[in-house]
Amino acid sequence: MKKEEDKKKKIYRYLDNLYSKSEVEDILKDIQNPEMQREVNKISLEMWEESISEPPFLHRTEQEKYKQEARILLHKIKRKQFTFKKQAWGAIACIIILLISIISIKEYTILEHKHILFTEISTSFGEKKEYILPDGSKVLLNACSTIKFPQQFQGENREIELNGEAYFEIVHDKKKKFLIKTDNFIVKVLGTKFNVKSYTEQETALVSVKSGKVEVELPQASMKLAANEQVQIQANGNEFIKKKEDNSRALAWIQSKLYYQNATIYDVTKDLEHYYNCRFKYSENQSFNNRISGQHDNKSLEAVLQSIEYITGIKYKIEGDTILLFK
Repeated sequence: MKKEEDKKKKIYRYLDNLYSKSEVEDILKDIQNPEMQREVNKISLEMWEESISEPPFLHRTEQEKYKQEARILLHKIKRKQFTFKKQAWGAIACIIILLISIISIKEYTILEHKHILFTEISTSFGEKKEYILPDGSKVLLNACSTIKFPQQFQGENREIELNGEAYFEIVHDKKKKFLIKTDNFIVKVLGTKFNVKSYTEQETALVSVKSGKVEVELPQASMKLAANEQVQIQANGNEFIKKKEDNSRALAWIQSKLYYQNATIYDVTKDLEHYYNCRFKYSENQSFNNRISGQHDNKSLEAVLQSIEYITGIKYKIEGDTILLFK
């Protein structure tokens, strides 16, 4: 019984394009058994009916190429290996042609999927940009951010990739989840408003919910967030803090304001680099483990630097577009 089941699995594997040319001889030997021949016919017809609902057949020249390949394979097998009647040869030939036809259709389908066109939207230093996604959802990109998405959402989910910060207003679709993929986590939603901050070069990422609910999937954990909740995620994706938080603080950047709560000096200066197109350098042989809390209207870089100096005692020196920090 187990042996017969193994043979059936083997036939499925062959018909599903999981075989090499040399293995065709094996399946032809199995077909010598009338019972196995009927099984192959049955499975082949099932897969044929399934495949005809997929994209149109390959170009006629492609069909001929596959048929010729089948003829060559059949020719290579010596007639003396088979003792059954000529009608069996016709049956085998039909099965092989059918097998290759099915495979060609499946390969065409995969090829179609590989040729999905993508759109990439990016912002520069100090720039914000609003964009409407293919499903009507809205996204507002913060400075130095990039999103990538297909020109048409296909399949079970609506998926985009994000590096940077963006505010989303997602159109509800109970049949298709909306997925935002970052370097260290995935945000899943059906329809809601929320903010995601995940710059590759920063130590901390942040997901904040304005309305509705989202699910955040980390390498070692998964959690749900409701309105006025947020999760702060460390760069490795394995450490996080979930808490209640007024979402207006996380969305302060939309009004060109800065808001920080216990943020590292490194993350703060990275944000300033994005906003002001500048570069920060830290004095060598000095420790900068300072954390910053507070808000600023972000009117000028100099004003922000003065506030940082007042809060932390870290001094600064402006040299062109480079700011040197020292103690």
